Amino acid sequence: MTGQWFGLLGAFLGLACSLFNLLAEDWRKRVVALALQSIGVFLLCFQSISLNLSLVKFIEGWMAAAILGTAMANVSQTLRANLSPSIPLDSPVRVPFSAVVFRLATALLIGIFLISGAPLLMSVFNGIRFPQALAILGLCGFGLLILGFRSSTFSISIGLITFFNGFEILLAVIEPSVMLNGVVAGVVLSIAFVGAYGLVLEGERNGL
Repeated sequence: MTGQWFGLLGAFLGLACSLFNLLAEDWRKRVVALALQSIGVFLLCFQSISLNLSLVKFIEGWMAAAILGTAMANVSQTLRANLSPSIPLDSPVRVPFSAVVFRLATALLIGIFLISGAPLLMSVFNGIRFPQALAILGLCGFGLLILGFRSSTFSISIGLITFFNGFEILLAVIEPSVMLNGVVAGVVLSIAFVGAYGLVLEGERNGL
């Protein structure tokens, strides 16, 4: 029973944080949401693999959030120091209400897909529990939506990490390999490092 509640909590954290990253504009809150999302991934993976392997998901998520957050903070500080009139990275950008409604509508479609697709995923891959199936489809779906709706380097990095978080939960069930978990963790951290480098380049270009 405790494991089931952990799974439901993990699915709620993963889906709520990924939805928040789809809708929110404040980069600080989005970094916090990405870090909390890794806690959900940890709880879901812990249902199928050992504690040590599950902690890798938690550590990689917080490291990725720290890398992206540090890069955003440094770029914002540099732009303020240069008094650049370009797009302020440290304040949320106002998005038209119609755009928010459209994102919510697509998120609702993802929700319908979760309800219908989770039982099918459980029938295809043996051992997947219902909360894990919801999180796998939800994280992959919301990650793709973030990639489709957001064009900044920061958002692209979050979208890719979110998508791979869903893929990690699936791998934890069907292939609980130490080497494979290490490879996926390296991919997630590589995305964060490349995203941080892209943010620095964006900051230098905006500061010209």
